[in-house]
Amino acid sequence: MQQTCKQCSGGFSVTDEDIAFLAKLAPVIGGSVRTLPPPQLCPDCRQQRRCAFRNDQNYYRNTCCLCKKSLISIYSPDKKIQVLCDDCFWSDRFDPLLYGIEFDESRPFFEQFAELKAGVPRLAIYHTQSENAEYTVHSSRNRNCYMASSLVDCEEVYFSDFTFKSRDCMDVFSCEDMELCYECAHSEKCFGSDFLELCFNTSGSAYCFDCKGCTDCIGCCAQRNKTNWILNKAASKEEYASTLAKLRTDPAFRDEFIRKFEDLKLCTPKPAAWLVGCENSTGNYLMFSKNVRHGFNMKHCEDCMHVFEGHRDTDCCDIMRIGMGEMLYECAAIVESRFSVFCNLTYQCDNMICCDNCQTCSSCFGCMSGKKNRYCILNKQYTKEEYEKLVPTIIEQMRATSEWGEFFPATLSPFGYNETKAQEWFPLEPEKALARGWKWSDYEQPLPKGIKTIPASQLPPSVADVPDDVLEWAILCEATGKPFRIIPQELAFYRKRGLPLPHRSPQKRHRDRIAKQNPPRLYDRTCAKCTKEIQTTYAPDRPEIVYCETCYLQSIY
Repeated sequence: MQQTCKQCSGGFSVTDEDIAFLAKLAPVIGGSVRTLPPPQLCPDCRQQRRCAFRNDQNYYRNTCCLCKKSLISIYSPDKKIQVLCDDCFWSDRFDPLLYGIEFDESRPFFEQFAELKAGVPRLAIYHTQSENAEYTVHSSRNRNCYMASSLVDCEEVYFSDFTFKSRDCMDVFSCEDMELCYECAHSEKCFGSDFLELCFNTSGSAYCFDCKGCTDCIGCCAQRNKTNWILNKAASKEEYASTLAKLRTDPAFRDEFIRKFEDLKLCTPKPAAWLVGCENSTGNYLMFSKNVRHGFNMKHCEDCMHVFEGHRDTDCCDIMRIGMGEMLYECAAIVESRFSVFCNLTYQCDNMICCDNCQTCSSCFGCMSGKKNRYCILNKQYTKEEYEKLVPTIIEQMRATSEWGEFFPATLSPFGYNETKAQEWFPLEPEKALARGWKWSDYEQPLPKGIKTIPASQLPPSVADVPDDVLEWAILCEATGKPFRIIPQELAFYRKRGLPLPHRSPQKRHRDRIAKQNPPRLYDRTCAKCTKEIQTTYAPDRPEIVYCETCYLQSIY
């Protein structure tokens, strides 16, 4: 079936497999299946809409609306959103059902939900079961972590994103089982290494790409089980030590070395897709997954389709940044939930429909900031029988208004488009975002009074020469000019690893890492060696040498 996207006007296909998946995920209310219509937006626009509800990188000082305690929030104060600290949210002082409203059959559902959502307080920032991790969001079971998103089971991890079971790391993205690592992406089981991408079981290395089982390697690409190699050539231990020292203390040498490394990386053949331990799967950056179609940046997932960043998900379609999800459709930012559709930020929930910011709830429709609630509609309590009678009525009315089958409109996002993951993967200029009815944020977090600033260019090139009082200054980012601070744990990490202080703010460093990733879309291309037709995230006009899987493996082994 060919469809025309209602947002970008581009054409897209809805396959028989898509239709079968929609039938599989259709919610069951009172024993009856409520069918899901084909999507009205193309996969990219659906993903963009979900991403527009997620702020991972911007933290603000705010105030709990109940206890008036100062706190950290993902909502800036100018948004006038009522936020709650963890203690107040879970206390008896806050009851989300006090804000409940009755469904009005004469008005569109999303219009009513928008009014409810605007008035109900919400958690200032989402993180659970963690210790000393106030500056983390969408994260669970962490200890001593700071300014990080989507962390699970981590300790002393800073300025990182989508990382699991790691410790003592900084500036890592989409990594697992890492220790003492810095500026790494899509890597696993690495130790004491910096600037790795797509590396596994690698230690004591720096500036490496697609390396496995390597030790003490620098500037290497597509190497296996090598020790003391530099720029894909064997080196002595002394050459390794000397090169590593110069990289950490001599900016001119570092810039020239990185140029050589990037040239080497460009002429090194790459596979059409980065799939590790996968079976019957298409997409990119997939790790140990099975039966995944059109998936991007996924780990340990099975039987999923149209997924962007998932971890241990099964039987899910059209989801974004979800961990341990099961039987989900058109959902975003969810942890340990199942049998739900059109939900955002629901943790440990099941059988939810069109709900936002809910925890440990079951069988709710259109609820906001729910906690341990059941059989609620628009935050109003019903009996099981009343719930199962009213929900089908709401769904049929939503069908008539073309609301049923769709995630929340992007206009309901509480964030400026430029605060969200949508701007990372689908960047827009302010006027284009505003023309679509989306928001844009110009809020600037003010510096505390009396803080001195220093341009990044004036920082000592070697961390050994950095004085302790750098913690009292704000550094001006060399790319944006915006100030950022170094925290004590961060300075200790750089000193322990011998790394120079960063010249760019944490947010800019994160954007730099994202810019290096291939976009979440597939292109038709031919293998540069055997001319076989392939699908890849390397666009046809890009200069990389791209091989089919067979030719790539032959070139490596």
